[in-house]
Amino acid sequence: MTHWIMYLKWKRFLKNYKLHFLFAWRYFRGKYSFQAIQFIAWVSVFAIAIGTAALLTILSVSNGFSEIVNGLYSDFYADLRVVPKTSKFVQLSQIQLNAVRQIPGVHYATGIVENKAILVHNENQTVVFVKGVDSNYIHINKVNQYLKRGAFSLGNLDSPKLVIGIGVEENLLLYNAELGTQLELIAVGRSGKSLRSMDQLNHLVAVQSGAFSVQQEFDAQYVFTSNQFAQYLFDLDTNQYSGIELSIDLNKEKSIVTAIQNILGPSFLVQNKYQQNADLYKIMQIEKWIIFAILALIMVIASFNLVGALTMLVLEKQKDIHVLHAMGATAGTIQKIFLSLSIVMSLTGALIGGLIASCLIFLQGQFHFIQLQGVSFVIDYYPVKAIWTDYIAVIGLVVLIAIVAGWVPAKKAAGRIFEKIG
Repeated sequence: MTHWIMYLKWKRFLKNYKLHFLFAWRYFRGKYSFQAIQFIAWVSVFAIAIGTAALLTILSVSNGFSEIVNGLYSDFYADLRVVPKTSKFVQLSQIQLNAVRQIPGVHYATGIVENKAILVHNENQTVVFVKGVDSNYIHINKVNQYLKRGAFSLGNLDSPKLVIGIGVEENLLLYNAELGTQLELIAVGRSGKSLRSMDQLNHLVAVQSGAFSVQQEFDAQYVFTSNQFAQYLFDLDTNQYSGIELSIDLNKEKSIVTAIQNILGPSFLVQNKYQQNADLYKIMQIEKWIIFAILALIMVIASFNLVGALTMLVLEKQKDIHVLHAMGATAGTIQKIFLSLSIVMSLTGALIGGLIASCLIFLQGQFHFIQLQGVSFVIDYYPVKAIWTDYIAVIGLVVLIAIVAGWVPAKKAAGRIFEKIG
């Protein structure tokens, strides 16, 4: 019985609001005694349309850049990274590494050695992150797919090789250097020798085997070599590592994380790709919604035209208001009709703006007619990606603006039933 009553109430509610919107649509599309009123009404509609198109287009560009950056970071970072919570290096036995590799859902797992060092070529030097890995690392990290020249060859302890970022090459002025060029690495071992005394540092020589370009941040910092050579460079034992990086079945991530913690204990931190770059993802989301807020303010300013148009429409339809009142319409009904009129005008503008934005996004995605100027990036055009949640958010914003902008004119319309027709 209760459900039946709720159904009848909901049905009556929809019927009433259908009637309100029908009146609102007829008022919007009807004839006016002054052409200026119709002109102003359409100006307010197109102001909403332009704001909607601009908002959706800029959000799609933000989505496009985010997708590219996320892809680059995703390629450079492992599915899971296991690091000690309190120290830079940790003892990991072969038994522990094999146990991690045998966890169901783990495709590849390798111990890594990562620490800062100074890379020198002739009179030029730069600070880099030396990352020691093994041959399976190409299955964990896709950096080998971003090689600009040479090969992802790491060498060994007796014949060490380096794969360096193009940003590191630029810092060392290695633009025209041939592969096989000797480079010197200077590092502090685990004994903590002072940087003030160069004689007490480890000085080792290796040759360049390749160069990669992933993203500027990585290209200017990272150098890859073999695990054995990195351990020797930093005075580490053969079972000492910075952590473990893994390629996994992402559908089994939760169970894999639990298994790793059971094997290695609570002193280790297990991070997925999002957790490894949590700050980056947060910054990109914050930037997107700051853009949304700024453009929303512009749309609010554009809605002032809507307030003026609705106020003039209320004056234009004064006779209709009295007729509706004589037929039994209450002040609340009159208010709802003109509030619906505000929503109809705003949604019409949003529909036009959405179509414009969708066309622009499609054309830019297909033909890349708007190019990036004077910016060094992995692409030379503005990337775009439409997301349906952005459309929902913009429509919600438009409806909210319509309600706020139409509230005062609708109240005035409701008050007109008590005024005499001039």
